[in-house]
Amino acid sequence: MQAQNKALDLAIKCMDTVRQVFGNKGNIPEGFRSRARDIPSSLYYGGVLYTLAYVASKASKDKASGDDLLMQAFLRDDVGALFKEWFEKKLVEDEAYELYGVCLMRALRELVGISKANSLTDILRMLNDPGMRVIAERRLLEFTEWLKRLAEAVVQKG
Repeated sequence: MQAQNKALDLAIKCMDTVRQVFGNKGNIPEGFRSRARDIPSSLYYGGVLYTLAYVASKASKDKASGDDLLMQAFLRDDVGALFKEWFEKKLVEDEAYELYGVCLMRALRELVGISKANSLTDILRMLNDPGMRVIAERRLLEFTEWLKRLAEAVVQKG
């Protein structure tokens, strides 16, 4: 019997949540699809530390920092409720960096096994350990590739 692919399962959950809250067409899902297409190469060439810092910086808003948003995603269990809350508070932008960041944070928690952190800098410190970074990058690359393919399959252009 084949082992379950946790990266695929999490990518399906993330894509289903985006679709349930925002649909499968429109500016926000298209922004998410664009992030899903771009971020894997950033992760591959720049590494997990750079990619997380980049996504957090792009997710920053006037009303909330990228650190705050990504840590909410890291700490809360119900991603759908979080997406709805952010949408109501106008914290979701068409580029959808914050939504993609949620998926990365869930992957760090569920695939890499980082369970305790108080800030993004705590997570970056943990990932700065070479052994932990190698494991995280390998698992995140698999996850982001699945998420990319699913976003391309699910989100309608235009």
